[in-house]
Amino acid sequence: MTGHRRDALAADAVEALKSRLRDVLVAIAATANDVRRANCEFFSDAPLRLLFVSPLADGADQIAAAIALELGFELHAILPFERDRYLEDMAEAAGRAEFDALLSRASCVLELPGHTSHLLESYVMAGRATVAHSDLLIAVWDGLPPRGRGGTGEIVRLAHDRATPTIHVPISASQPITLRWSAFEPAVITSAEDTANVRGFSNEELNDVLNALVTPPPGAQERNFIHKFQSECRRKVKARIEYPLLLAATGVSRFRRQHWRADAAFEQSHAEWRSYCDACERVQAVSAPLTSLQNWYEWADSLATHFAQSYRSGHVFNFVLGALAVLLALTTLVLPDAKKYLAVAELIAVLAILFNTWFGTRQQWHRRWLDYRQLAERLRPMRSLKMLALAAPDPPGTSANPVARRWIDWYAIAVWRAMACPSGRLTQDKLKILTETIAEHEITPQIDYHRSTARQVERLDHRLEIFGYSLFALALVGCIALLIGFVVDPAWVKHNSNWFTLLSAGLPAIGTAVFGIRVQGDYVGSAVRSEQTAQVLEQIVDRLEREPANLPRAGDLVEQAARAMHADLDEWRLLNQQHDLSVG
Repeated sequence: MTGHRRDALAADAVEALKSRLRDVLVAIAATANDVRRANCEFFSDAPLRLLFVSPLADGADQIAAAIALELGFELHAILPFERDRYLEDMAEAAGRAEFDALLSRASCVLELPGHTSHLLESYVMAGRATVAHSDLLIAVWDGLPPRGRGGTGEIVRLAHDRATPTIHVPISASQPITLRWSAFEPAVITSAEDTANVRGFSNEELNDVLNALVTPPPGAQERNFIHKFQSECRRKVKARIEYPLLLAATGVSRFRRQHWRADAAFEQSHAEWRSYCDACERVQAVSAPLTSLQNWYEWADSLATHFAQSYRSGHVFNFVLGALAVLLALTTLVLPDAKKYLAVAELIAVLAILFNTWFGTRQQWHRRWLDYRQLAERLRPMRSLKMLALAAPDPPGTSANPVARRWIDWYAIAVWRAMACPSGRLTQDKLKILTETIAEHEITPQIDYHRSTARQVERLDHRLEIFGYSLFALALVGCIALLIGFVVDPAWVKHNSNWFTLLSAGLPAIGTAVFGIRVQGDYVGSAVRSEQTAQVLEQIVDRLEREPANLPRAGDLVEQAARAMHADLDEWRLLNQQHDLSVG
């Protein structure tokens, strides 16, 4: 909710405004119930929660909040200052009394670190926090462009820029209620003043907007992916260990318990989250349902880890057995008496490759790995965004059409919505400690992870390269020896020709398999992307630690950190989705 103060509302317009706001809120509640019933398979059986987020300024904010409570909405109050200071900014006794009454009924109260010397900036801060935790913005607004900082017009423009649809309730009862949303013109990026963004307010238009906001993408395939995710089971053992064995064989990393026990990886992730939550609790600033977010994240992360190892191991398995099949066929030249057994072994190897490929494709190892990893990494930074109160993840879809096209984008936004508003009092002193805590426990570990990943994959690629070149070098030496033999002792060459054939064909076959593993893994590209992401995150940490405590600035920086991590992830997915498990 955002709206003009009481002094901007004519006395004879208040009753009409109350009626219009009631109609809007009744329509929202009814439509939300209809949308939920039509898509009940994707939501829990818990009762529907309707949240009304408001700064509770005297005037339109308080009028709408009182109506929302009557209709069964849950009130979440976001205040620009601590509550006593906020009361001082309300000129009329009636407004102060109404504020106290509404605040006593609020289930969540968030007090931001506004300052009396920067009143307008403080109201902008409250408006930004309101938009960050809202799916819809109701604006009681005269329709004019912003005439300064902190006004309703600026909050409406902020909502447009963050792709939040706005229900515009004009002050004058003679003007119609409208819906404004950038997604109404999905072909181009529009401005807040563009008339292409405006639709007349009706039950049909509202239904379309809420469906686009809260329901999964309409495609049957995306909805099937959601059902698959909802039916996933926790694994105790990781059966596919070929990839970690490759890392161990090349000396890149040791084979550890977490490579074959799923609970070990889960415990590691759980400990990292516990460390973050404990650090934030020590700040004693705001509280948010991070435990629920942790459960969502750990589930997606554990599934992503499982299918990543299965997929990577499936590729290693195919390349290794492909080389083995060639060696078995060539070995018949030097062991003719074992030809029958070698043929059977070769047949088994080929069938194993085909079955591994068929099974991995049928089980969608590749797609599930990419989807679940993207989901987990969209959820992770939400903890810091939520703790900063006014920060928020970017909307799904594109800048021109901010509607989820993938189920993971829809699910991530649904998690953000389910977390609702944080609560508590965020002072300037606590803000500085909180930003340092986020830098230390959220962003710095990501820098360390990207640097460690870059070193590991570079080392793996380098050692595979050396091994592959060595195999080709040995094959070259064998060819040279064969040519010398033809000159020096042709009879000896003829007698050992089968061995020469085995070496000259078998070694390049193994070398080609090694080369295939390198190409599929794109280890050099991964290292470059990780290093670039680490550099961006380092710059953000430097600014968080060096700059004075400023909530909007801290929110901007942490949002940018989330974007940097997502950009790396999106580029990673774009590359890896071309590398499905196959024998081609």
